[in-house]
Amino acid sequence: MRGDIIPNDDRWIYDWMDWEATSPADIKAAIDGLKQGETLTVLINSGGGSVMAAQEIYSMLHGRQDVEIQIQSMAGSAASVIAMANRSEISPVAMLMIHNVSMSGASGDYHAMQKNAEILKQMNAALASAYVAKTGKTEEEILKMMDRETWINANQALEFGFVDAIAQDNAVMVNAAAGMRLTDEIRQQVMAEKHARDQAEEEKKQLLSDLDLYGI
Repeated sequence: MRGDIIPNDDRWIYDWMDWEATSPADIKAAIDGLKQGETLTVLINSGGGSVMAAQEIYSMLHGRQDVEIQIQSMAGSAASVIAMANRSEISPVAMLMIHNVSMSGASGDYHAMQKNAEILKQMNAALASAYVAKTGKTEEEILKMMDRETWINANQALEFGFVDAIAQDNAVMVNAAAGMRLTDEIRQQVMAEKHARDQAEEEKKQLLSDLDLYGI
């Protein structure tokens, strides 16, 4: 799991931009491809992304006996929720980061803002349940950690119960935990580029059709 955690509908945009990302469909395909007796090893190197995509992935991985999770560099934000789904190990140089859910593109009057605030609180509680189930900490403890954006190194992750073991390997640390790469501006740019390409392809097909019509 590299790059942003994304909804299935955004997969084509990331492919278009040649960006690394992971969607629920990617995980489902990996699970469906397992043969009897095989184990799916989920390697996490992600700063996070879509909450709902992460929830879907968590639900697919949770409780399976043929899944193991390894945090190689960063399991931040939404990716840290996925890391709670099953037995996990963390590289000595890796980190976890948990924080509150945020909402982009919110608009409206104060009624809408108050409603959005309540939605965010409920989303925080929903994600906190994954951390609570894994660590045994109380919801209040977890929500406080999320509220202050808590960065957790490997030793702390083991001590707090976020992981089951520290892996003894030579994993390489990489940078992560940034905002999602796909902004609204980039989304519009890619869609415009795709529209232009599709239009050019359609014009090309029409031209070839006209040439065939006249026997050229």
